[in-house]
Amino acid sequence: MNDELVFLGSGGGRHHIRTQYRATGGILYKFNKIQSHIDPGPGAIVRINQYQEDPTKTELFIVTHAHVDHYNDLSAIIESSREMLHDKKYNYYKKGTLITTNEMLQYISDYHLNMLEEIIRFKQGDIFTYNGVEIKATKVVHSPTTEGFGVIFKLKNYTLAFSSDTMVYDGFSEEFSGVNVLVLNLLRPDSIVCKRHLCTDEVIPYLNNIDPPLDTLIINHFGSYMDSPRSTKNYVPSQVKKLQDNTNIKNVIAAEDGLKITIRELLK
Repeated sequence: MNDELVFLGSGGGRHHIRTQYRATGGILYKFNKIQSHIDPGPGAIVRINQYQEDPTKTELFIVTHAHVDHYNDLSAIIESSREMLHDKKYNYYKKGTLITTNEMLQYISDYHLNMLEEIIRFKQGDIFTYNGVEIKATKVVHSPTTEGFGVIFKLKNYTLAFSSDTMVYDGFSEEFSGVNVLVLNLLRPDSIVCKRHLCTDEVIPYLNNIDPPLDTLIINHFGSYMDSPRSTKNYVPSQVKKLQDNTNIKNVIAAEDGLKITIRELLK
């Protein structure tokens, strides 16, 4: 099993968009010889080259909601996924599947949408099977005016989830029941609450109620209070320790820009 995660950025929010103190390029998830790009925010095309990945291998594009730190580079990533755009008669070659919200489509030009083979309008609770892999949209409680979803991939030997941006909610723990690896967008440390996002202290009880317990939790999408020139220090290591000490999760990891890790390592 050579499935892999590549973090093209571990930051989120407007301060990291502006400074790139932590990059905002999203995540490559490689599974079953498929390369997907999840939430390609600002700088995604720069980071995919910086970390020596191949954008032409991407065939599945997922944007969980229409906030700029999640979708800004989508068009560049779609266009860069092919060696040639069209034939000599300007018939465009179609490649790839986009999974996103109906709302998100207004932010992509028809020029780029027409490059795709398939567009899946996804909402919470929907299930789509891609090359034999079940992909489910999870519930999020994020923006009252913006559609959104998290994602669960159910493969033969494991299940992996991306929370996207969300608050905790009734049913949060049950949503991730049966998940082996959860990539959790954790914007703020300790008890520094942020409306529409997660902080460490409020999510711990919900993580402990996931049954069976996660094999691995990867925290990601850190905001400026977590680590930036605006914070008093880098709080990420202390949050990893707090989560290790106060949850039943075997393995807690913090994403870093450029981190590449195999799923095999996360299931030990």
